[in-house]
Amino acid sequence: MSQAFYTLSPEDKTTQVMVGTPDMLLWGDLITKQQVRMSIYLNTLAEDFVPLHRVKVLFLAPTQQVAPVEKATLFVKQEEILLFLAMHDTEPLPDETETRKYEPIEVFVGSYQIEGKLLKSPFSTLENMLMVSRATYLPIYEATVCHVAKPWLGTFPAALVQVRRDRVLVGER
Repeated sequence: MSQAFYTLSPEDKTTQVMVGTPDMLLWGDLITKQQVRMSIYLNTLAEDFVPLHRVKVLFLAPTQQVAPVEKATLFVKQEEILLFLAMHDTEPLPDETETRKYEPIEVFVGSYQIEGKLLKSPFSTLENMLMVSRATYLPIYEATVCHVAKPWLGTFPAALVQVRRDRVLVGER
């Protein structure tokens, strides 16, 4: 599926993204405007259905390994997205300051395990930060993702992984 099935306007760009749902792992092209940063896309710009192009879908069947299915375009319901990452994102990570520091954490969302860092106030506890956060997706920086029920998938490193806050379990490392 090397051929693109879409046409970009001069103000558009494509970003290769990986999406984890409860039953699938998908990767493909997301088309946005040039100035859109992936770190804010899900929380501010995504519609109810996120269109992915040149998509490969790996069904996380309980009993067997199945080759990915390829589709020209799929619309993924946003509330099904448990994790989201740009596969080749060049957006710089936020800097630590006196008012925000990275804290190592371990996160479970669905059957996905993510180890990384959460950016938060050093004066706030992790529990308080989670209680006051209202964003639909939490950013996890310098992350490693694995699927605990499917170890044969290996691990996926990412500068930024966004996880659905209402489905997440968070632990300190």
